[in-house]
Amino acid sequence: MSLRTQGVINDPSLVLDQLCNHMITHNKKPLLILSLLVTLLSLYFCAYFFALLGVVAFIYLARLVAQTPHGHLDMRAALSLNLLDFGIRLKPEKSMEFRLPLRVNLLYPLSSLLPNEPVANTSDISVGGGEGDLPARVYWPRKTVEPEGDLPVIVYFHGGGFVLGSVDIFDDLCRSLANATKAVVVSVEYRLAPMFPYPAAIEDGYAAVKWVADHAAELGAAPDKVFVAGDSAGASISSVVAIKAMEAGAPRIKGQILYYPQTDMRGTQYDSIIHFSDGYGLSSEMIAGFHQAYCAQVEDLAHPSLSPMMAQDLSGLPPALVMTAGFDPLHDAGQLYAKMLQEQQVPVTFLDYKDMIHGFMSIRFFPQRRDVLHETGKFVDRLVGR
Repeated sequence: MSLRTQGVINDPSLVLDQLCNHMITHNKKPLLILSLLVTLLSLYFCAYFFALLGVVAFIYLARLVAQTPHGHLDMRAALSLNLLDFGIRLKPEKSMEFRLPLRVNLLYPLSSLLPNEPVANTSDISVGGGEGDLPARVYWPRKTVEPEGDLPVIVYFHGGGFVLGSVDIFDDLCRSLANATKAVVVSVEYRLAPMFPYPAAIEDGYAAVKWVADHAAELGAAPDKVFVAGDSAGASISSVVAIKAMEAGAPRIKGQILYYPQTDMRGTQYDSIIHFSDGYGLSSEMIAGFHQAYCAQVEDLAHPSLSPMMAQDLSGLPPALVMTAGFDPLHDAGQLYAKMLQEQQVPVTFLDYKDMIHGFMSIRFFPQRRDVLHETGKFVDRLVGR
C-alpha cells in the first residue's frame, strides 16, 4: 500500500518516520556494526558525546535484532549471530576432497578462553570401540554424594554433525556436567565422517557404553547407574545406543540425556527446519554437508540407527531428559521425539529453551546453560534415588 493511499502523503513528518523505520528494519545488521564502530572510534578520539550516542544506538539496535518474526531471540545470541558469525569451507579430512560449508560463531572460542571449571580429577584413557580402542577422557566431580564405587557414570558423546568435534573441544561442558550431576563423566572420542561414515559412530557408541558398564568399578562408579548423554549428533548416538541396549538386553542404561538431539535424518521439512536453517547458526548448507559426509550412501534414512524416532517400539527405553532450543532447525524433531517417548510410557523430562540457538551448551556466557545443567542434576538425582 502506498503512502498516498494511506492518506499521509501531505504530512512530511509521518513520511520521514515511515522511511526511517523502513531503513532501520531492513538494515539492522549494518547499522548495528556502524553504531559499534562509531562508539569505539569516538572513545578513541575522546569524543564522549558521540560515544554516548553510539552506545544508545547500539542498545536500541541490539533490542531490534533480538526481535524476530518467530519470537524473541536471546540478545546475546542475536548479537553473536550478527557480529561474530561468518562462513568458511572446511576440509575435515586432509586426505579427502570433501569440504564442509561451516558457519563459525566466535562466541564459541571466546567462551573457551574462560578458566576451566575445576573438577576433582581427570584422566585420559582408552575404551572399547567398534573396531578397536578409542581415546576417552574421564572426569570425576568435585563433590560426591555416594561413596567411591557407587557413583553414577555418564558416557558422553559430543556434537558436531558426526563430522566435527572432539573430547578437547567439549572439555568445558563435560567438566560442568560432572559437577552438576555429581557423577563420573566419560567423554568418548568416537570415529568421525567422512573418513568413517555411518554406522561407525553408532558402533563406537554402543561398544564404549558396554566397556564403561563392564569397567565401572575401575572408574569408581556403579555398573547399574550408567547414563548415556550427548548434544546434537552426540545425542543421536545416545538415543540409538539406548535403543540398541534395550533390544539386546545389555548394558542396562539408567537414563538418557539428550541435548537438542538429531532424531530424524529423513529430510522431513519441519517448521523449524524451514524457519531456522539460515541465519541462526546451524544452516541448511551445514546440515546437507553433514548428511553428505555421514550417510550419503545410505538408502534407508528411516532406519532407527539414523532416525531413532522411527524405531517400532520405544516403550522399554530408560527415562529421558530431552532439551530443545527454540531457534534450532532440530527443534521440532526433538520435541516430537519427546512426545513419542511420553506416548509410549517412557518418563520424560522435557526442557524447551524458546529463546536459544543450536549449540548453546558449549557457550558459558549463557545463563540458560547453567539452568540446563541444574535440571540435568535433578534428573540424575531422581533416577539414582538421592
